[in-house]
Amino acid sequence: MTRKSTATAPALLLGAVWLTQPSFRWITGIEPVALTLRGYPVTEECVISLTDEQLLALERIRGAGDLQLLLKLQGSLLSAATGVHPVVEDEVSIRIPRARWLEILDQAGTEVAVLVRVATPLTETASAQDEAGEAASLSQAGARLRQARSELRDHQWEQSVATCRKVLEVLGRLVDVPSAKSVAAIPPRRRTQAQRWAAVFHDVEGMTSAAHHHDDTTEAFTWTRSEAESVLGCTAALLARYTAQ
Repeated sequence: MTRKSTATAPALLLGAVWLTQPSFRWITGIEPVALTLRGYPVTEECVISLTDEQLLALERIRGAGDLQLLLKLQGSLLSAATGVHPVVEDEVSIRIPRARWLEILDQAGTEVAVLVRVATPLTETASAQDEAGEAASLSQAGARLRQARSELRDHQWEQSVATCRKVLEVLGRLVDVPSAKSVAAIPPRRRTQAQRWAAVFHDVEGMTSAAHHHDDTTEAFTWTRSEAESVLGCTAALLARYTAQ
């Protein structure tokens, strides 16, 4: 009868996840795991956190095939004995069949999500100013949009909608959108494509103003997650449409 070793050693496991097909690219890191090494095989759980955007991006890149991933792992002994190299690295290939991947997406609730990509610079020289002299730029609009998304994730529904109003205010100073009055003067069926887009812009702007300003009409408004998500999606779509190159 072989007796199991009782020796143990504390260690730290780090790593990263890479996509291998159809292209090789970094996805995310593996959350660090503190574990205890033993003289026999044990099971440890590794956690990989992905946002909805990352899940949807993987789905788009995957195409019609399986999802093929590569885990690059690094284990480090926290108290290595003299003469023992404390670090070891390894790679593990993982293939997630297409059917299983779709089940994962379904469980995550992303099967009906739509990803809107808005190309905005991180920094940019201001290209417009309001009456008070406040600078406006595409990078500012993008920063406000990211702020609204963060507020949505923090369950700040009304604040997210109010921040979307700020995005549209910046956008309105950057691009030439026909005025609401000029659009309203034209019957809907006779409006040009630009005028119809302007009507959408002003309708969304009017909705967001309810969270940005409070009066006798809007003070009774309540905001849910689905409403905040809808407003954020409309705002992102308008920003993408009016700033497309």
